[in-house]
Amino acid sequence: MTLDDNLRMSSTLAYDGTFGAWRVIVSNRLDAGWRAGVAQTNAVDTLQQAYVSWRASPNAIVDVGRINLREGVASGFNPTDFFRAGALRSVVSIDPESLRENRLGSVMARGQILWDGGSVTALVSPRIDTRPSAATFNPDFGETNRRTRYMLSVSQRLVGEFAPQWLLYGGERISPQLGVNATALIDDATVGFVEYAIGRGNAIADTAQAPERLTSKLATGLTHTFANKLSLTLEYDYDGASASRGAWLALQNDSARYWGYRASASVAQELMTRQSLFVYASMPDAFVRHLDLKAMGRYDIDDHSYFTWLEARYRWPRTDVAVQWQGNHGASRSVYGAQAQSEIVQGVVTFFF
Repeated sequence: MTLDDNLRMSSTLAYDGTFGAWRVIVSNRLDAGWRAGVAQTNAVDTLQQAYVSWRASPNAIVDVGRINLREGVASGFNPTDFFRAGALRSVVSIDPESLRENRLGSVMARGQILWDGGSVTALVSPRIDTRPSAATFNPDFGETNRRTRYMLSVSQRLVGEFAPQWLLYGGERISPQLGVNATALIDDATVGFVEYAIGRGNAIADTAQAPERLTSKLATGLTHTFANKLSLTLEYDYDGASASRGAWLALQNDSARYWGYRASASVAQELMTRQSLFVYASMPDAFVRHLDLKAMGRYDIDDHSYFTWLEARYRWPRTDVAVQWQGNHGASRSVYGAQAQSEIVQGVVTFFF
C-alpha cells in the first residue's frame, strides 16, 4: 500500500484497558486502496500492537506480546530506532509520526525497573518465522521476528533535567550496536537533541558476502517553540550505512543495482544517501481554533534533491478533515527526482468512534 492509490479507505481499531495490575493494549490498522487506470485494488492489515502488561510492583513492569517499540529523540531520522527495519506494511503518509505509529510491532518480552530519576529496560525478541509475507491479514512475523534480538537501555538523570539514555542492541547475526539519546533545554523555548548509534554491520549497498564494517549514524538539531505556538525543528542527519556521494553516483549508472538499492533502503527505513537536512514545523490552532498546520522538507546534501510537504487539518469533536500536498524535486536519478510522482495531493477525512 503506497501513496500511488487514487482512493484509499483505512480503519483503525485500538483498545487500552486496565484490570488491576494488568493492562491489555491492542491496535490494528486495515488499509484498502484502488488505483485508477489499471483498476487495481489492494488491501493490507497491520497488527501494530497486541500485548499484555503486568505491573509487578510500583517500580517494575513486565510486557509480553507484539509491541511497537519506538526509540529516539530526533524527528526526521532515528538511528536508535533499531526495530524499524521491515516494520512498514503500508505508507499512508510520509509524516514521520505516521510512519512510526502505523507500523508492525515486534513480538517480545520486556521488563522495566524504575527509580527516582532513571530506569533500566531489557527485552528479548525471538525468531518466529524467516519468510516475509505480503498476504493481507498475515501478521508478517517473517519481517519483524526473522531473527532473535535483544536490547538493553538505561537512563539516568545527571544534572537538572538532563537524563541521557544509553542503548545496547544486537542479536542473531547482528553485531552489538551502541546508541545514545539526549536532550537539553537551551532556553525556555528551545530544546537541543542528539541521537547517535555506532556498531559493526553491512552497508545497504554491500553484497551478502561483504565483511562487516564500523558504521555510525547521527541525528542532531534543535526545536524552538514560539509564543504563537509555532514549533520549528531543524535537524542534520547522517547515515553511515547509506551510499556515499561516490557510491550514489556509481549506482545511478547501473539501473538494476540502483533500483534494488532504493528498495532495500526503503524497507530498512534508512536514508538513501549519507547526509541530509530536515525541517519540520507545526502550529496548532493556527489563525482559528481547531485548525492545525504542518510543514516539512528534506534536502539531500549529496545530490541536492529535496521534497516539501504541507498539511492543513481542521478538527471537530469526532471528525478531522485534512489536505496534504507533497512535491519532489531533483534530477531524474536523484533521491527525490526519481520518485514516481513529482507532486501528490490528497484529501483525508477521519472519523472517530
